[in-house]
Amino acid sequence: MLFLNPTPCMRAAGTATLLSPILAFAVGLAVTWASTPAVISRCRLTGLVGRDLHKPGAPEIASLGGLAVLLGFLSGITVAGFTGVDPELALAISLSTTLGAILGLIDDLFHLGRVSLVIGSALAGAPMVAFRAGEPVIYSSPWGRVELGAAFWALVPLGFAYMLNAVNIYAGFNGLEAGAGLVTALSLSICAALYGSWTSSTALAALSGALLAFLRWNWYPARVFPGNVGTYLVGAALASSIVAGTIKAAGLIATIPYLLNFLIRLSKGMEWTVGEAVDGLVYSDGLEALWSLWMARGEREQLVALKAIAFQATFGLAAVVASVVLR
Repeated sequence: MLFLNPTPCMRAAGTATLLSPILAFAVGLAVTWASTPAVISRCRLTGLVGRDLHKPGAPEIASLGGLAVLLGFLSGITVAGFTGVDPELALAISLSTTLGAILGLIDDLFHLGRVSLVIGSALAGAPMVAFRAGEPVIYSSPWGRVELGAAFWALVPLGFAYMLNAVNIYAGFNGLEAGAGLVTALSLSICAALYGSWTSSTALAALSGALLAFLRWNWYPARVFPGNVGTYLVGAALASSIVAGTIKAAGLIATIPYLLNFLIRLSKGMEWTVGEAVDGLVYSDGLEALWSLWMARGEREQLVALKAIAFQATFGLAAVVASVVLR
């Protein structure tokens, strides 16, 4: 059984309010909206493109859209800093998220091996450990208040290694990565606000705003992909915000679809697949990934993404409801 933490994090900012996540959301949305067209243009100009395998002729699509999301995310947190969020927590979350994005960018450009990606993902959690950005305590467990101490910080890099790669492999359809990240981040931002973890709520709101703007160009038919720079960014932002806030159990609930997909992909040897497109429909050869549940008999790509996002939103809503009931 999962137990939500009913006690605000001891390091929660004393002056931050609901204004912080609202402002971060608005700035993240505005900056990403303004910068994505430029990223698309530069990617096309420099040949940084990928093939859209579900479209006739597999057209070339700008592939580093996650850079615009990163710009919006960091801008949102920075501007929200004027509203009183905890500077150490905000810095740690920003650093870990940026490290995750850099790892994804390096992989986009140079195609790292699996071992390098796992190690790099774990290292993205280093700022959280170095700044002790969070509270290593579980409240309301069957054993009462449990102080994890050093064990908690030892587990943080492992959590990052899992989360970054779990988000990265739940991909392959226009709008899926950004849409799933949006509903997860938005629901956890609400959970964090309910518990008074304003810095985590603010970071997640900034990510939500940036992803919402990005979907304008990433939704079917996509003009830009997030790239690994985008998926690793989302994974790092989620992981760091969960660690920093009092939403650890809520975070587990909201990210269950990522876990389910990870386990399915692991059972298949982590072989990359995006199904097969035939006459405008996408088919799956058995249970290849979580999205296979919605395309066994063939389905339009945009509906596969929409159903996957709706499934993700169900768990996000469950996390919010649990937070309201058990806080």
